[in-house]
Order: sequence, then C-alpha cells, then structure tokens
Amino acid sequence: MYKLKKINFLYSCFFLLVILSLIQGYYCKYIEGHVCSELFENYWKESGFIENLQVIFVLISIILLIKIKFEFKKLNFIHLFIIIKIFALTYYLGEEISWGQHFFKWNSPIIFQEINTQKETNLHNISNLLDQLPRTLVFFWCAFSLILINFSKFKNKISKEFFLLISPDKKLIYISLLLLVLSLPDLIVDIFNFHPGHYEELSTGGTKDLPVAIFIDKITFNFVRLSELHELIFSFYFLSYSIFINQIKEKILIN
Repeated sequence: MYKLKKINFLYSCFFLLVILSLIQGYYCKYIEGHVCSELFENYWKESGFIENLQVIFVLISIILLIKIKFEFKKLNFIHLFIIIKIFALTYYLGEEISWGQHFFKWNSPIIFQEINTQKETNLHNISNLLDQLPRTLVFFWCAFSLILINFSKFKNKISKEFFLLISPDKKLIYISLLLLVLSLPDLIVDIFNFHPGHYEELSTGGTKDLPVAIFIDKITFNFVRLSELHELIFSFYFLSYSIFINQIKEKILIN
C-alpha cells in the first residue's frame, strides 16, 4: 500500500507538471510573451529545467535496471533484454547531454564540428536517420508496446515472464495514452500536410500570422517545444518502467 501511494503521488506530480507546462507554453506564446521570456527563460532551453529533468529520470532508470541486472545468476533472454535496455538508455542519455558536453562545456572534436549540424559531440544531429529512427523506435515502445501486448490475441500464448517484462504494471498505459494524446494531432497534421505555413505576406510589406495556422498550432500543442515535451514523457515512461520492474523482479528472475 505504501509503495502504491508513492507511485500514485509520482504520477500525480508528473501529470500536473505536464498540465502546467502546457499552460505555461500557451500563456507565454499567446498572452504574455515578454514577461515569460524573463520568468521562464531556461524552462524549455537546452540544459534547462525540462531537459535536466529528463536526464534525472533516465539516470535513475539506468541505475534501477543495473540493480536488477546483477541479481541474475545466468544469461537468458530476460537477462539479455535488461542488458540491452541498459545500453539503449545509456545511449539515449549520452545523446541527450551530448555525452557530457552540455555540462562540462568542452569544445567538440573537429570531425563533429564539420559533420554535426549543431557542432556538438553527438550522433543524432549528424543525419535525420540517426535522429528520427531511434526517436521513432522509442516512440513506438512508449506509446504502443504495453497496449499491443495487453490487447493482442497472443497474450495468452507468451510466457508470464516475457509478458511482465513488457508490461510490469498496467499503470504504464496512462503514460502511453498521454503520449498519444500529445503527439497524434501533430503527427496527423504532418502526414496529411494540413499546415498552411505560419505567415502571409501583406501588400504593404511585412507579414502577419495566419489565423488557421494559429488554430492548428493550438490543437497540435505547438505552443510549447513539443519535441522536448515528448522526450520528457519518454523519460518518465522509462523511469516508471524501471520502478515497476524492480517491484516485480522476483517474478521475472529466472535462475
């Protein structure tokens, strides 16, 4: 019961954070932009509040999974899965902080200055493939893995250990649904190319915002840095998953 209360409190805090972040983004973009640029200057920026929170979530996730890894006595599929997940999250964390460059502020090696679009020490800013492919895989894991394994006709044909490995607690589905709610509108607009562009040229010179563009930005949540919000949800999913795996570790540890 005590653990359940802690999980519920953690979930409540996170969902409240997401709601407040959306309110902050809307208020700052459409109501009081000048004031917000001073009060929330580092909220969405690189190495700002949201990004640092992601780092904390993923770092704790890795530590919890390493703790489980050392409780396995022999190598099997589930043990191997945990090892792969540790390496995957380590890569995710490393890329997120440019392998420490965001904190220690070193100069990128010459090769990264030449091939990296942001001249940082990471791989995901070198090409769209290295950026979008891992991001898509992470998105599908966080958004659909729990849903698919719980509602698949194969649910009763897989081992209990494998099922728990993918779905250690059904509360994860709330994070998946949150991710889908905050990403599908933007994805649909992108796929069908509904966005008309942000501005139109005036005959007197200059530009003005298109009302339809403003409307689309509002319904797709593009009044915040949407990619950062998605990554925050990814990282909280990883944290929750790692906590739940630790709670049910006795059921997946096959000695």
